[in-house]
Amino acid sequence: MTDKNALAERKQTPSERFALAVERQFSGEVGNLHFSPYEKTLAQHLFIKVDAAIAEAEAKRKEGFAPIVWENVNMRKLAIDAVNRVQLGIDALIPGSVYPIAYFNGKTKKYDIDLRVGYRGELFYKVSASVKPIRNVRIELVYTTDEFTVYKAGVTSRLEGYDFKITHPFARGELMGGFGYIEYEDEKDNVLVVLSKAEIEKFRGTAKNSAFWADWYEQMAYKTIVHRTMGKIIIDPAKINVTAMAQVEADGNRPMLPDEPAPASPDDPPLALPVEDATVDDAPDAAQTGEEEPF
Repeated sequence: MTDKNALAERKQTPSERFALAVERQFSGEVGNLHFSPYEKTLAQHLFIKVDAAIAEAEAKRKEGFAPIVWENVNMRKLAIDAVNRVQLGIDALIPGSVYPIAYFNGKTKKYDIDLRVGYRGELFYKVSASVKPIRNVRIELVYTTDEFTVYKAGVTSRLEGYDFKITHPFARGELMGGFGYIEYEDEKDNVLVVLSKAEIEKFRGTAKNSAFWADWYEQMAYKTIVHRTMGKIIIDPAKINVTAMAQVEADGNRPMLPDEPAPASPDDPPLALPVEDATVDDAPDAAQTGEEEPF
């Protein structure tokens, strides 16, 4: 006879099963892995983000593509990529940190889930791993009506810095360029990165997908300044998993991925744009996800 008063055994949630599956897959492919309790939480948050992206992508799937469901996901690739993000301490549920994008791989007949790290994710792990402690990072676009003055450390200025004033907030004129400013705890180390519009145009010329620049020029200019500024941070290898960081940044340069638009300001939500289909032979085909990384 069944005891009706017996307590039901707690079953693992889907996110918990995902974290366990990632551990097992990674251990079998790369090497022994055991998540800490906090890393398990990050893996569970990543599952929630990916699961929502898969559901949205399936709802917007183009006719002729295989169903975008977990059964059709390349779990081997997803597990390895997930571990790299988790080991950098990136929380996928923080807006602007991770953007899952599904691509159908013609060779494996599975969907590869690209876990593109957004600008907030990059800021988090690079600032956290800086050799010199960082207080703040500021990114701004500069327009013709703005007043922007640069101070380089020297005889007349003890610190590297700037003055910046927006004189016409609702009619700022044409874009002239932008800057990034890294404020260190030791202000003598502060770094100012300035890019003119001409310099931004050089990066536009190297883009693999120019459509985003045509439609979202200011957002892409913002993205460019962020990456140039992040490149000035000296990383302490003792503070970060260097292998995970290298893989994450290599994934960000995958040639089959389109360039993503950036938000006009750090507080803007991600821009929802369709992903283009890949045209390279044997390269994964891009599925529409409905959400793309701002950086």
